Amino acid sequence: MSFINAVPRIVVGTTLKVARLPLDTALKLVGRDRSLTADAAEAAVKNAAASLTGDDQLKAEARAQRVATDERRKAETLGSAAAEATAKAEADHDKQQTKVERDRQAGEKRAAERKRDADEKRKKDKAAAAKDESKRKEAAAKDEAAKKERIADTERRERLEQLDREAAASEEKETALTAADEAQRLKDAAAAAKAQRKAG
Repeated sequence: MSFINAVPRIVVGTTLKVARLPLDTALKLVGRDRSLTADAAEAAVKNAAASLTGDDQLKAEARAQRVATDERRKAETLGSAAAEATAKAEADHDKQQTKVERDRQAGEKRAAERKRDADEKRKKDKAAAAKDESKRKEAAAKDEAAKKERIADTERRERLEQLDREAAASEEKETALTAADEAQRLKDAAAAAKAQRKAG
């Protein structure tokens, strides 16, 4: 190909490089390589220039650049989709972990409540058992005291009855002795009177 045919291609390439320089510089400053929009526009300009000049090489460059731009766009789209999927997976994982932690805390809280309720019930049951035992002992003590009181009453009554019997026996004995003394006195008096009559 002659130099004359290459001139339009050189002019187009140089013009596009100059036009893209500020944009490419700005993209490098923010950590990016190239702009897909700028690459697509550059490919379109080259294709238009090639159509006007009949430059097959420029046309091939435009086509190659367009294909490369499309591939980069697809790659970026896939990368974005992968990033979104990754972000969603991480968010879902974080959400699941949060739920697991929340469930764990709720489970621990329920377990603590059940333990507290069980401890309270055990204390109440123990207190109730102690109260029942105290009542049982008190009732047993009352029954024992009542039993002893009944025994004491029986013993007192039997003692009084014994004393009454002894008193009655003593009284009967004294009465009998008195009667015997009186009989003897009368007998003696009668004997004395009889003896006096005989002597007179």
